[in-house]
Amino acid sequence: MKTISMMILLFLSNICLAQINIEYLNDVSAEFKEKYYSQKRICNPLQVGNVWQYYISEDKRYATQMIVSDTLISNRRYFLRINLIDTGLPKDSLLLWERYDTLTKSTYTFDIYDYDNDGNKSEEFLVDSLDAGVFSRYQSYKFFFESWGYPVVTALIKDTGWIKVSEDTVLFRTVEYLDVFTTEIIADNYGLICYQTESPLICLTGAIIGGKKYGTIVSVENNDIEFSMPSEFILENNYPNPFNPTTTINYSVPQNKNGNSYFHVRLIVYDPLGREVALLVNEAKPSGNYSVVFNAKGLPSGVYYYSLISGSTIITKSMVLIK
Repeated sequence: MKTISMMILLFLSNICLAQINIEYLNDVSAEFKEKYYSQKRICNPLQVGNVWQYYISEDKRYATQMIVSDTLISNRRYFLRINLIDTGLPKDSLLLWERYDTLTKSTYTFDIYDYDNDGNKSEEFLVDSLDAGVFSRYQSYKFFFESWGYPVVTALIKDTGWIKVSEDTVLFRTVEYLDVFTTEIIADNYGLICYQTESPLICLTGAIIGGKKYGTIVSVENNDIEFSMPSEFILENNYPNPFNPTTTINYSVPQNKNGNSYFHVRLIVYDPLGREVALLVNEAKPSGNYSVVFNAKGLPSGVYYYSLISGSTIITKSMVLIK
């Protein structure tokens, strides 16, 4: 297995050296390993503003991923990852809400878009579980797309090792998704650095992670999906409505014409007498589209109101809880 990963990483180094310096290491010292494993490790760095760009040599074009917004769902923070151009995956893979759990070192996606078409949008699916050992298998929803007909795929950790990205030495893992003939190399602190399906190896050539730039980011013509920042505050009707006991509220925050990066936003739920029963959002938000789940467990049936408030903007809608 080491031979497979080494060949992939050597190829990656050869074609990406002018962009991002990635070097395969045979091993590191025992002292380094002890210090490394004692520190916090993140396989999937999720932060608004992070960008990954991959070069598809077969088509001589770039595929770009971005984290464009975040939201709280059931007191857990999820981040919206979008693909700015078609990567060869089905269209329903272009938008994913993801959460990284530092305790389990696993990535989960929230079922906001009802991926499994069962009417339940409050589920959470496993995407990656990378803290397991070599030859470990787990069931992944990373390629859970109805158009492919694979509700879940088997992920196999084929190899682990050490690489140097720029001047940072980190652990990588080679993961094969057996049902879809896809292999990925995922590195701590950087995420996906290369992957291969039936096409040639697709490599990371530029990234912005935690505000730090690596390699070169080129502009991309976005002809495959339509994604634009909202021009005004929008509060959508909750779904489902009536509901019991959870419902999803979608809202949008526009670009700030005053030059500031964020609007302070509150999303509040009121009972029929106008008393506040839940504060769903109370923080500064960049421009983007957001979703939040309201859980009315413990509240009596009736009509409730929810308001999106930012500065002088107040948008209010009603919803019905039926138990």
